[in-house]
Amino acid sequence: MWDVYARAQVRFRGKMETIIQLLEEKFSLSGWTLTRPDQGHQKECEIFQAGNRKFFVKFVPGNAEPLGRLGKIGVAPEVLEAGVIQGKSFVIQEFIEGPNPPKSWFTGHLAYLSAFIRKYHEDTLLIELLSQNQTLTHRELVARDVAELEKRWENLKRAGGIEGKDLETAFDKLRKDAATLEAVELAPVHAEPNNQNMLLAGERLVMVDWDEIRLGDPVQDCGQMLWWYVPPAKWAEFFESYGFDPNQKLLDRLYWWTARASLVIACWQFEHGFDAQEFLRDFRAAVSQQANPHASF
Repeated sequence: MWDVYARAQVRFRGKMETIIQLLEEKFSLSGWTLTRPDQGHQKECEIFQAGNRKFFVKFVPGNAEPLGRLGKIGVAPEVLEAGVIQGKSFVIQEFIEGPNPPKSWFTGHLAYLSAFIRKYHEDTLLIELLSQNQTLTHRELVARDVAELEKRWENLKRAGGIEGKDLETAFDKLRKDAATLEAVELAPVHAEPNNQNMLLAGERLVMVDWDEIRLGDPVQDCGQMLWWYVPPAKWAEFFESYGFDPNQKLLDRLYWWTARASLVIACWQFEHGFDAQEFLRDFRAAVSQQANPHASF
């Protein structure tokens, strides 16, 4: 076990030295220091600093081109350099300093938020980049997600993470509802749009941690933000600003994707030794299209 760890450390140091060489050549600066970010410790990323220059370096799964495009359209930090080291893609991004938006921020910025989301939903080049690895239809995407959820659900049950028949009933409903969702055109989605993955640089909102970006249901990101941070009485204002038709089919999709997100988080928490009950309660409420049980608005 120690040999495996030691080899991993040698590989990591080798990659970091290569990054430092790139930075020295590009910016003619030496004396770079490395710092782990406050969040995202489970991911391979570092903050590099020399003098007053500061950059975020991250190794990403798959192709880094979508991240570059997100930076160009202004919804993610700008990518200054990208490449492959030891078979893994990396990006060097501008380091943006700013707080996470408080939960109260969302209700007061619905028009801004809808325009921000539409910017990446409707970007044709980003759609083209993501389409290279995904040619699924909406129905195929939902069916694939349900199949993955079923595997994790069974693992959760076997490990004793499911308590109460009402959770079984809720999962059965999620599975059945999947077949009745309105099929729509897919769009780029972040998939984890919580306020911890957002930064406020003055008046500018930036989203980070795009590891799960894919083509998905356009309401997936919108729904999670609304359900977590915005009172239902204000949802119509967001729908109008975005251009959604606020009908029951839209709400069915919104709650379904929100329930899915809560269940995915609950499974991850249980698999990593955390108490998952809070997000299981959220899952149960979203499946039934009820209010968020621990909403902060």
